[in-house]
Amino acid sequence: MTSISDLITQGLLKAGDILVWKRRSLGETHTATVQSNGSLVTEDGVTHKTPSGAAKHFSHKPIDGWNAWKIDQSKTSIGSLRLKIRK
Repeated sequence: MTSISDLITQGLLKAGDILVWKRRSLGETHTATVQSNGSLVTEDGVTHKTPSGAAKHFSHKPIDGWNAWKIDQSKTSIGSLRLKIRK
């Protein structure tokens, strides 16, 4: 199973990168910061082990965080990065 740490190891993400999840239907935008250990810290200071866990934190239901979170600067989903290293 691919993790955020794998994306960091491959140079596709780095500690300090900001991820954004825009929930257009609710008019909400959430952010998470990539940590060097592969965890994500959401804007409210909570640490999450997985992108889906970070998304569920805000939605209160299961969400595919790999597709929800995008890199702030490039707008690339982290799921598309995961596909690059799975090939």
